Amino acid sequence: MRVLAVIPARGGSKGIPRKNLAPLGGRPLLAHSCREALKAKTLDRVIVSTDSPAIARAAKSFGVDAPFLRPKNLSSDTAPMVGVLQHALVELARRADDYDVVVVLQPTSPFRTAAHIDATVRALIRLKADSAVTVVAVPHNMCPDSAMTIQSGWL
Repeated sequence: MRVLAVIPARGGSKGIPRKNLAPLGGRPLLAHSCREALKAKTLDRVIVSTDSPAIARAAKSFGVDAPFLRPKNLSSDTAPMVGVLQHALVELARRADDYDVVVVLQPTSPFRTAAHIDATVRALIRLKADSAVTVVAVPHNMCPDSAMTIQSGWL
């Protein structure tokens, strides 16, 4: 079973300009996801999907390939993630590079570790699930009178 990790990192950001290259802990935000993805043992390949030549260059400097640039219609803040992933899979298939599982690693989750990635991929395969999402409770952001409780672990 071949597993592809896609790090979607577009160049535009309305909230924080150049967000994916903005420093966090002395490193660009994108670097954190690249580093952990490369350490993960369950991933066969890691790529960055971007519309930005600067982000593509940065990804390559972090050891991750950015084999193509994403088209403008998949680079807006409203572009659906499924379209971004389909584009990546089609581009790789053109190169006879096919995958059975796709992992999305958002750069805006910089504290995800290689161990988190590996545990999720292994569980997905073991359970023969169609998809998996990792979550973590963030108590300081939860509404105190909310009827919903988020618990860490598998949903």
